[in-house]
Amino acid sequence: MAPTTSKRVRNTVVRRHFIIGNEAHVLPHPSYPDPPPDGHTKGWKVFVRPLPNGPDITTWLKKVQFKLHHTYTDASRTIEAPGPFEVLETGYGEFGVEIRLYFASESGEKAVYREHYLVLAPYGSDEQKAKQEQDNLVVAEKLETVEFNEPTTDFFKTLTSEDQFNWLKVKKGRGKGKKPDFVFEGEVEPSAELAEKPFTGVSGVGAGAGGAWSKVYEDQVLRGLAQSAASLEQAVEEERRVMEGRRKRMEELGVAVGAK
Repeated sequence: MAPTTSKRVRNTVVRRHFIIGNEAHVLPHPSYPDPPPDGHTKGWKVFVRPLPNGPDITTWLKKVQFKLHHTYTDASRTIEAPGPFEVLETGYGEFGVEIRLYFASESGEKAVYREHYLVLAPYGSDEQKAKQEQDNLVVAEKLETVEFNEPTTDFFKTLTSEDQFNWLKVKKGRGKGKKPDFVFEGEVEPSAELAEKPFTGVSGVGAGAGGAWSKVYEDQVLRGLAQSAASLEQAVEEERRVMEGRRKRMEELGVAVGAK
């Protein structure tokens, strides 16, 4: 293996989007031991995944450490490339999973931390909850991003190589005796960037698996967060007014008592 260089590509930032989340099922379920361990009512999988149309996550991610609740045997689970970067378990309670991401050695980057709160119970609107209960599948995902500021030249070459999209290609025959082609299939051309619009054609349930991770979806989330922030500020302001009214009434009562 050729030695890597620490020389960096100046004034350059490379971003990689990925998905952290979990799936959960009510036991018994064919993916988990039957009968389940005593007291365990849910089977779950926590994972780190690439975007459906994104580059190969192992281009930059070489190892993931999942730190589970301390009551689990071998609570610290480390999964190395090629993965999949996931942990399958059973249990009964929700908790925060600490996740540590280790990058390719040629990156010269230190590991970074993320956290995912394990979601086991149906959530959302009544309609969404009913669908999750009917399918016996709860999916909780979030989009994450890592930034490589002024990456090393070796790492930059890897991050910009077309080979990182090979995992999305399928083999197409060209006739007897001819070398097959490897081509992309799907509605959206593979890209390291978020798709402009949501797309379908990817199996599974959840925002990421359904192809909803897009700039349109991102804008919707940002608008929702802005609306929530505005509502929270309004509620805080209303509480300030209530508290100020109480303070004035207490002062008036104090004056009245003193006058006696």
